[in-house]
Amino acid sequence: MTRFKDFYKLKDFDSIIQMDQKQLQIMIEDYVMEIKNHLSPNTIPTRIFPIQTFCDVNDVVINWKKIRRLFPAKVKRSGSKAWTTKNIQKMLEHSPDIRSKALIHFLASSGVRIGAIQELRLRHLTEMPGGCKSVIVYPESTEEYVTYLTPEASKVLDAYLNKRREDGELIKPESPVFRTQYQIGIQKVVPLSERGMSNVMQRVIKRSLIKREKINNGQRYDVQLDHGFRKRWNTILKLNKDVSPAIVEKMMGHKVNLDSVYLTPTDDQMFEEFQKEIADLTIDDSERVRVENQNLESEKTELEKKVNEIEQMKQQQADENTRRDQALEYLMRKEREREIKNI
Repeated sequence: MTRFKDFYKLKDFDSIIQMDQKQLQIMIEDYVMEIKNHLSPNTIPTRIFPIQTFCDVNDVVINWKKIRRLFPAKVKRSGSKAWTTKNIQKMLEHSPDIRSKALIHFLASSGVRIGAIQELRLRHLTEMPGGCKSVIVYPESTEEYVTYLTPEASKVLDAYLNKRREDGELIKPESPVFRTQYQIGIQKVVPLSERGMSNVMQRVIKRSLIKREKINNGQRYDVQLDHGFRKRWNTILKLNKDVSPAIVEKMMGHKVNLDSVYLTPTDDQMFEEFQKEIADLTIDDSERVRVENQNLESEKTELEKKVNEIEQMKQQQADENTRRDQALEYLMRKEREREIKNI
């Protein structure tokens, strides 16, 4: 609305309401034609729909069907590809500080949108078994959902928080998970903004010399700066046939079908699904091997436990059969004794 007002150098928003509706119709049409010259076709509706809402609320009648016909055809969105594990390893290798490393691990492990992190506070993180953490995303809102951090990501985040403590910051439940840079820790804590996080990622990618292919006439990249992590997360979990796709959608905060409304898994059930892919979500190769060995050991222990349970059941059954045979033998002996006595 402000862009539209400033484009026509209008004094205030009331000027739009008081304007002749035919004149306003022409102005909106001209505005669409103008912004088509320098904006992505996919962006045009987002610039016009607020104007439509404003007019509707104020009973200003405009022929919106005619205006929508001026919209250009949408184009394929950028960022269809995901970051690879090798890409992320390279990012971490060229990250200048522990905050950058913690942010990269946070995005890769949780699959959250980068815009959701600014509002996160430490009270929204909870310790989980195996060195993991749970994360409440968009807390206290209708969009709230839960995802998790791997032991690897949790460890790096703890190192970042410890660095802030050592620098003098008083870490509290209301402290932001990520803060802006500081000279001394006791400075006023300012949460790191979405733009700030994007700048961090841009610098890291530039330093790491990771090449991205330009698409859409060179205006976009095939791998999105932040959503590349989210696509990787989604792909890894969805490719595992043992992981529930519906619960994956829950952990991504998607609400696209009836499952998002009626499916209400417990926290334990959600975490159980996440644990199945901790190894593949882990970035460091040696750490991944450690997790895989730990999983194998856990599976071995579980198998041994089941074998022991089966053996115990067999022994119990054998003992029961022995007791039954002994009881039957006793009854038969008593019966023979009674027959001999009668004779």
